[in-house]
Amino acid sequence: MPVRRIINRRTRLRFIVMLSVTFAVVGAITAWFLTASNTPSYELSKDIVLSKDGIATNQDNIGTHLAEVELTTLTGGSISTKLFLGSPVVLNIWYSSCEPCRREMPVLAEAHQRYGDKIRFIGINIQDTAQIAKDFYTKYGAEFELYLDTNGRFIGATGIATAPVTLAVNADGVIIDQIAGELSANRLDELVTDLLG
Repeated sequence: MPVRRIINRRTRLRFIVMLSVTFAVVGAITAWFLTASNTPSYELSKDIVLSKDGIATNQDNIGTHLAEVELTTLTGGSISTKLFLGSPVVLNIWYSSCEPCRREMPVLAEAHQRYGDKIRFIGINIQDTAQIAKDFYTKYGAEFELYLDTNGRFIGATGIATAPVTLAVNADGVIIDQIAGELSANRLDELVTDLLG
């Protein structure tokens, strides 16, 4: 009997170890699938700014001219950012799964309703498909211009690595202010005052 008990203990121990390893492997695979992004990836320019610790930061664009790059229209065409010149612009960089982007979009939509005859409001989506971006605009009542940075040229040229970011661009194309993070109604009113000042 003692031999049989030892065999049963060993068998039981092996079974427990094998079961534990199986659960660990299944758990790791499940975690990987749950955290893997299903959004398309884009090759971005090397100009994106990252600190040595890996935290994304944005290049300071205040005082520089708006980068001249091609963006994608919602119908798949292209438009140059140089066509944005000639009037003041509030340019917002965003994507649909960004929580601060969701919170600030109604603020931008309302400001566009109030100031859209004096200032051009433009949204640049840096991640989503045209349909997702359009649906997002519809959901939040945004009616201002919307373009896609499908190849990352705009964020590469401006060194923008986070979202949302809002740029205030004067009629000559000079960026006079840059706000990283959620834009409040008061801060947006200040931008408008500066642009119209």
